[in-house]
Amino acid sequence: MAAKLKTIPFPALSLLLLLFSASVSEGYFPVSEKIPDSIVSVSSGYVVAVDKKTQKLYVFKKSDGFTRVFEAACSTGKNQGAKQIAGDAKTPTGIFFVTKILNNPGPPETYGTLAFPLDYPTITDRKAGKNGTNIWIHGTTKPIMPFQTNGCVVLNDEDVQALAKFIQLNKTPVVIVESIRWISRNQTIPVKKELEKVLADWTKGYLDGDIKAMDKLYLKNFQIAGKKRDQLASSLSNIQNIKQHFVLTPRDISMLRHDQDAVIVFDRITGVNKDGSFSGSFQKLSLQNVNRKWLILDDETVITVPVVRKAASPVISASDTKSATGAAVQQLVAGWRKSWESGNMSAYRSCYAPDFYTREMNLDQWISYKTSVRNRSKNIRIRIADVRVSAAANQATAVFQQHYSSNLLKSSGVKKLEMRNINGAWKITRESMQ
Repeated sequence: MAAKLKTIPFPALSLLLLLFSASVSEGYFPVSEKIPDSIVSVSSGYVVAVDKKTQKLYVFKKSDGFTRVFEAACSTGKNQGAKQIAGDAKTPTGIFFVTKILNNPGPPETYGTLAFPLDYPTITDRKAGKNGTNIWIHGTTKPIMPFQTNGCVVLNDEDVQALAKFIQLNKTPVVIVESIRWISRNQTIPVKKELEKVLADWTKGYLDGDIKAMDKLYLKNFQIAGKKRDQLASSLSNIQNIKQHFVLTPRDISMLRHDQDAVIVFDRITGVNKDGSFSGSFQKLSLQNVNRKWLILDDETVITVPVVRKAASPVISASDTKSATGAAVQQLVAGWRKSWESGNMSAYRSCYAPDFYTREMNLDQWISYKTSVRNRSKNIRIRIADVRVSAAANQATAVFQQHYSSNLLKSSGVKKLEMRNINGAWKITRESMQ
């Protein structure tokens, strides 16, 4: 016998539909499946987003897709609108990057124990006549209240401490907007193709050594000039000698957009050293949409380093902690090298964290790929030299010279392993060649 369906009165049904429609239009359903539309494309790492309207700070991680990994209440400028001039008590909007870390920057009730200065004003801000300095993301030991700052983004101190592990100086984008417009994390934004074309044209001009072709991509009066142009000419000359042997296209590309401004950041190889290792840089292009065409305002080579925090209340001495951590990290690197060289893929896998991600591959995909490479390779030899370890709290980075040889490949370069301490054991979370 068929079950009897209950009917919903029309007024109640209308109300439900209205509420559903409102929740979707506001981006609240389902939030876990949505990201800010400022994120055009990100290859790896994290994106920080600040919503001034809701007084919320979010962090999104790029793995197979995007995952929201952190959320905290924040306070922004006491006056509404985007910052224009120094002293207007407004929080700027746009795409920014953390330039340094300040431990114990001032009275803790005002600044907390940690601060991240942002690169405001950016070149697009200065072009628009905006000014002001000292725009930070920082903590406070006092309870935070909405819209109570002089322009900074302020979090509870424990939240700013938690935020630190997601920040890579000069690489992790910080997008501040009046109100986040949420879109599906799988949605392709039309501007993506436009920005990809600019990057492709810039890369072609760079690899062809054609400065005049590159000039056409820049806004008038913003072309590369002076000493910077001379340095570029020298760099282009060097590139011509190595592009025949190596793939020099940009890697680890991120694209962000805010209104008529955009930023593209990426890694690129700039030369080969005498010992066979690569030299490279992290590049940032700042763009603006003028008359429906994206034009470059500036290109900047930046240095990216992970945030290193000082221990607040160490139980043992800092030197002992550093020594113990360094030894444990060195031991992991040695085990990682030995397992790969010997072909012990079970031991090799155990060196990695469950959420490991690199080159668009998660841990399972990475191990499958490496197993395939291992099965096709013979006489693998790996020599490691000049291991440098930096560590803070439960995160560490090992950078070293790697000399690799097999019947299929011989290469030398700088290897970087990013790690996290999981239940007392160091595990690799990301692996890259610099």
